[in-house]
Amino acid sequence: KYRKYDFYSPRKFTKDRLKMISGVFENYTRIINSRINGLLHATCEISVESVEEQRYYEFSNALSDGDVLTLADVDVEGQRQSEESPVLIHFSTALMLNMMDRLMGGEGDESDSIPAGYTFTPLELKLYEDIVKDLIAIMGGSWENYIALDFVYRRIESNPTLVQLIGLDETVVIISISLKFPNTSGRMSICLPGMMLTNIFSKIAAMNQAGRGSGEDNSKEIL
Repeated sequence: KYRKYDFYSPRKFTKDRLKMISGVFENYTRIINSRINGLLHATCEISVESVEEQRYYEFSNALSDGDVLTLADVDVEGQRQSEESPVLIHFSTALMLNMMDRLMGGEGDESDSIPAGYTFTPLELKLYEDIVKDLIAIMGGSWENYIALDFVYRRIESNPTLVQLIGLDETVVIISISLKFPNTSGRMSICLPGMMLTNIFSKIAAMNQAGRGSGEDNSKEIL
């Protein structure tokens, strides 16, 4: 079975690049697993479900009016990337409410009792902010085998339709992460802008090339 290739919107990233991103975020799930278990005093199973290259509109169309988006900036080796294309992070509403309830000492709300189109209160948005700040701060550590990255929290948006910082046709990579608690489960989605990733991959390639070059220069000394 073959997937049809769309020549109007060719793929930017090879399978190897997507596999590398998958490995980075599998490392990230291990890091946040212990962080969430310690923060919420609950056992949680976390795994990467998929890593896909898409157009931004495919990500934005899946969001509803009541959803909350977190915006984060990326510093590559101490240099801030373009603020016009932030990293976007989305949690399913039922999952985040369950995490908030556990953070406040509860056992987690049942997801069945949450009405469709639920809107977060100002207090819940503050708790939301505290949780995502903690998870964003440690995201850079999962890239340390390749490059020095820092993810910096910018703000949260309670109406995703107002977030138009990324062009609808722009290439993005969507990482879908599954979180399972004893009484609920949900998804965390991370949207990485294509331009930002292209810049990161070019820096990694340059570093690898420089590493190989210095090795060749010292070959006689090594021998």
